Amino acid sequence: MSFLKKINPQNFFTREEITVLLFLISFTIAGIIFKNFDSIFQVEKSKNQFENTDIDSILVSIFKDEKVDKSEVIIKPSKEKVLEKNSIDINKATVEELERLPGIGKKTALKIIEYRERYGGFKKIEDVMRVERIGQKTFDKIKDYIKITN
Repeated sequence: MSFLKKINPQNFFTREEITVLLFLISFTIAGIIFKNFDSIFQVEKSKNQFENTDIDSILVSIFKDEKVDKSEVIIKPSKEKVLEKNSIDINKATVEELERLPGIGKKTALKIIEYRERYGGFKKIEDVMRVERIGQKTFDKIKDYIKITN
């Protein structure tokens, strides 16, 4: 018997198995082509694949040995907005603005507005501790981000 007849795939596999193998081989080759599509056809990728965020900026500056003053801004994960120092006037702020403060939820924001309307506003930022639900710990979290204007 000749060597070619000995290595004939039909001696080892059924017709259905050969069909499945050809199917798998063809899809493997197609997958490799699609994976390397940009290098084969020289498609240029955009340099910035991800949207820049404030966290990215902080991480980049850390790895470049730049100093970042972490007390200047905070990021409240649930809102994904940057909160700057002295940015919220508690005598004029809306519920949504007050909710951006760390440790302040909707109920506490409503209590701040209720107090402000009842007593004519706050004279100094420490007066916010007179509001129910705001103690020293909460005040310590928010004191750098609130201000008073008349």
